[in-house]
Amino acid sequence: MEILEATIEVCGEVTFTSREVGRLTDTEPYVLNTALYYALGLAAGRYVDTTFEPTYITDTADVADDIYVSPAAPVAGTTPNYVTTTYNATRNEYVTVNYAAEDDPYEKQNLPSFGRRRSLGQGTTLRSYVVPRGLTASEIVERLPSYVRLGKKRGKARVGLTVRNAEVHSGPYRLGHPIGVDDTPEVPVANVATKSMKPTPLVLAGDYEGEYVSVDREDADRGPDSVELPRELVFLGRRR
Repeated sequence: MEILEATIEVCGEVTFTSREVGRLTDTEPYVLNTALYYALGLAAGRYVDTTFEPTYITDTADVADDIYVSPAAPVAGTTPNYVTTTYNATRNEYVTVNYAAEDDPYEKQNLPSFGRRRSLGQGTTLRSYVVPRGLTASEIVERLPSYVRLGKKRGKARVGLTVRNAEVHSGPYRLGHPIGVDDTPEVPVANVATKSMKPTPLVLAGDYEGEYVSVDREDADRGPDSVELPRELVFLGRRR
């Protein structure tokens, strides 16, 4: 079988809030697949959201059984570039409500917004894996864009795709790339490392036992010669 290795190179500034420390908002060098399905054009949300409830499962219902996209993580051997920005007296909300003058609840208040944000800067390189099921790797390559927008400020990133050969095996293996905790029914048996992120935590590493896919990377410049992933991977599969 064939699996796509996606390299995501940040071209500008990518910002989202992984954690808040005082007035500093920090961006971790991971992009969840809850964002990548939308960025890659595999799912589309509502233009106007009045319920403020996540619709990931509904939005990906038509594609979840055909394509699995893993979260993106830093490429081995590289160091993420960071840009720290200080803002002052500017509203930092994603959407600003424009009130009529007579209805503005802040008309007599001066409420400046100030703080710092640390973002992923130009040159940061992340990696994700796209696992075909109902489609071939070639069909997915034609479907995916070369550039995407990521994060709160819609930062630009370039996507490079490499087709890798993969084989299915059975037995003990070690997870070689982060996955969402709800993306597989398999449970790690030892050496588990997780990362708390919203809306879904990540499994960074762990020892598993069962069917797995071994991705051949012997010709790659960086990283291990092979990457092992669980055989059964479905985006938010445990919640469906």
